[in-house]
Amino acid sequence: MPSVRVTLAVGLALSAIALVVVLSHSPVTVIGTNSIRYHIAIGAIRHPTNQCELGRTLPEGTTAIRVSASANTGPKVNLTALSGEEVVSHGERGAGWGIAETVTVPVSRVPSTVADSRICVAFGRLIEPVQINGALVRRVATNGSGATTVIPAFRIEYLHAGHSSWWSLASSVARHMGLGRAASGTWIVLLVIALMLTVVVLTSRLILRELQ
Repeated sequence: MPSVRVTLAVGLALSAIALVVVLSHSPVTVIGTNSIRYHIAIGAIRHPTNQCELGRTLPEGTTAIRVSASANTGPKVNLTALSGEEVVSHGERGAGWGIAETVTVPVSRVPSTVADSRICVAFGRLIEPVQINGALVRRVATNGSGATTVIPAFRIEYLHAGHSSWWSLASSVARHMGLGRAASGTWIVLLVIALMLTVVVLTSRLILRELQ
C-alpha cells in the first residue's frame, strides 16, 4: 500500500506541475495572413502534391503557419516559405491531424519580414481527399502566354507566441465560458473546477480502496 500511495501522489504532483507549465506558456496569435478569404470546400486534393501559394507579406518572428486544409485523417504536411528561390523557413506536421478546418505547421522562426513570399505546401500519402478551404483566385500562366486560370487557393495565417500567458488570460476565459447559458456568470468556471477536483479526489480514493 505505501508504494501505491507514493505512486498516486507522484502522478498527481506531476499532473499539477504539467498543468502549471502549460498555463505559463503564451497562446499563439495571428500576426498576418495572405489576404485570401475563407470559404469552405472550394476544392480538394486527391493525390500527394506540392502546391505553392502567394504568401504576400510574411512577418518577422513567425513560428507557425496555419493552412486552411481539412480532413478527417490528414496526411504528413511539409511546408516551405520562400523569398524568390531562397528558403526562409521550413517545417513539417506528421500525419494524423484532422477534423479541424485548418492544419497548423510549426516552422523555424522567420528572421526578418519578407515582402513577397511564396508558401509551398507538400502533402504526403493521402488516405482520403484533403479539402481546400479558401477562395478561387485568378493566376497568370507561367509559360509566358499571358493566359489566366482560376484555381482554388488556401487561406494562410502566420502565427507567433503572444506576450501574455494563459494565467493572465484566466479572467477573460472565465468570462467567456460564462456567456450564452441559462444561468450565466463566471461562477460557472468555479463550479467546473470544483467538480473536476471532486472527480480527482473520488477517483484517488477508489484506487486506494480497490488496491487494499
